[in-house]
Amino acid sequence: MGRANPGYVQWLEKQAMLNASEKLSTVVSGTNLFWLGPYEKPRVDMMLKIAPVWVTFDAARTISASSVLLALQSDSYLRTMQELGIRGIHITSMRENGVIWGSPTEQRQLGDDTVSYNFSKGFGNEKGFNTFLRKANKQGIIVGDTVIPFATGRGADYFLTVRGVESYKGLYCMVEVPRELWKHLPEITTRARAVSVDENSLKALRRARVLPPPLVRESLDISLTPLNWYATDVVKGLDGNSRRFVYLGYGSEARPVLNWSDPSKAAQRLISGSLIQEIGLLHVAMTSVRVSPLYGLEPSYPNADMSGFGVGDTAVQAARDIAQEARRYGGWTFLEDNLPLPDIKAATEGGVDFALNHALSTSAQYAYATGDASLLRQSLYTILQMGIDPKRFINRIQPESYIDFSFPFMFNPEQKRNSAISKQYLDTVREKIAVNGGDVFFAGKKLYLTPAAFVATVQGIRNFRNLTEEQRHLISSGLTLLGHTQAMQPGIFMLSADELLGVLPLPAGLLDYTDEEDALRQNIAGGYDFTSRGGSNILTEIGLPKAPTAFDDLGTEVRMVESFAGNMRRIIKLRNALGIQDARVVQLPKAKNKGVLVQVFQLPKDNSMKATIAVNVINFGEHTATEEFSLLKTLTSGEASLEELLTGETVSGGKDGFIVTVPARTAQTYVVRSAE
Repeated sequence: MGRANPGYVQWLEKQAMLNASEKLSTVVSGTNLFWLGPYEKPRVDMMLKIAPVWVTFDAARTISASSVLLALQSDSYLRTMQELGIRGIHITSMRENGVIWGSPTEQRQLGDDTVSYNFSKGFGNEKGFNTFLRKANKQGIIVGDTVIPFATGRGADYFLTVRGVESYKGLYCMVEVPRELWKHLPEITTRARAVSVDENSLKALRRARVLPPPLVRESLDISLTPLNWYATDVVKGLDGNSRRFVYLGYGSEARPVLNWSDPSKAAQRLISGSLIQEIGLLHVAMTSVRVSPLYGLEPSYPNADMSGFGVGDTAVQAARDIAQEARRYGGWTFLEDNLPLPDIKAATEGGVDFALNHALSTSAQYAYATGDASLLRQSLYTILQMGIDPKRFINRIQPESYIDFSFPFMFNPEQKRNSAISKQYLDTVREKIAVNGGDVFFAGKKLYLTPAAFVATVQGIRNFRNLTEEQRHLISSGLTLLGHTQAMQPGIFMLSADELLGVLPLPAGLLDYTDEEDALRQNIAGGYDFTSRGGSNILTEIGLPKAPTAFDDLGTEVRMVESFAGNMRRIIKLRNALGIQDARVVQLPKAKNKGVLVQVFQLPKDNSMKATIAVNVINFGEHTATEEFSLLKTLTSGEASLEELLTGETVSGGKDGFIVTVPARTAQTYVVRSAE
């Protein structure tokens, strides 16, 4: 067969991200641009002033009659965002993915297998993005992007690596296998370009010291996406030599993992090119980061002592490096990963500006499912005890497409008992969900439900296809409770398209799948018309069918009094008026009812409501709850009274404090007005 076609290799290099990153680096290297922005200290207060409320959506799941960017530019869409109180729009999966290479794989990819810095055809082009950005900025809305993932797709960079091109060595966690060991590699008889390495082959390659021992992440008691070794077929290089490789794939062979620690720094250069393009050239304000593919990559060894072992050090350092470079160019970074709280703390110290608060969201969903807020109270207390500033968090109803009830935020190698406690929580929530037939949506410790479907399941709604008006109202009320809980917290509040539209799962079996978890994963990734510009289209660019929804057109819903979007519009307006994003947690009073959470915040002095204190009283229980609590004497002067923001109800304080009554599954926020 001779050597690889030089013309084809040259064409691949023109498409490759690593090659493009070299050109992008010349924009910054050796210029004053590298020194214009301070880079070590996160700029938290500035972002909280500019954009305290965000919305996020997945471009790969967005249905549009033309390009997504043309729909985003529409006056009606931007007006809807303004009315909702949105000040930041975060977009994921908007770049070319592995599907354009026709790369056969057993598991369907959902748009996050990025292979290029270029926008996908269905999303639009750079000119359209610039137009959208200008129009959004003019309306007081900034835009956020997503950095190239640490597990890319199989595109030009991957194919150049397996062809042995020198400058691409070290880009991926990939090892060339000596010819004499090919006998231990699986034979590839299908169109697939790589297949998984079985246990016997792994043992043989480990004995030969070609592959390391099992990775540390495999022994951790949290639901990390599995990293498996995959073997390529025989590939001809430019030099005419035949090669076979094994590489780490993130969940499937279609997601090769970047090697952040390789001395060539190829992966770091690729990510750097992404930052320069997004923040420097496209002028987005923020980029989100996921470093979990790097978590626990350390090879293990027999009888390893995990106490004090920094299993997330590589991932945390990568997050810090990315954040500091982004700040040099004037941008912010949001960390999206569901990591243990010690790692979140480490990543935010001189690193990422904000991190998703998985501890709060998962604990709140647990409280909603079980009627028990004890995990939620403990999570909030632990965050304060660890010294993590709540203003550094991004608060969301459901940050992932699934709910991870392995509770990664609780994990600490030095506290073995956490595994037993988290198992108790898992067993409890599984039992509660199973009562309503929701146990079929569990795969291991992950619950694969959209936010609306989760609320529906807890409420005993089994048929997602034929919802009554009463059932739609129940879903709206449940999401409002969870939304109120998250919105009335310090830091950033972020809504998602799934929540605002009430997206529900696709009918089971509509898409081909490899196993039950793959089926569940795809069922909650249906397409949606987030911009109300989808027309009669029922498929996304990557072939995802349109999902059913609990709510109607967003532009209509946001103006309705009892809708979820209408409720969030009022809550966000109150949040902004109080300046909750800048509030300080000063008390977590003990609640009498197990389903109730009480929080006390000291508000910023310049809030427009002239209030000094805000109090959240949130009842996740199924019955009305009465609570009694006192405020610290240093917080109030004389006889203070509480005013409930949404109802206007006033509660006077007695000698034993305040007594408030909260209906079942309801969130209420009270304020203490200043003396003047």
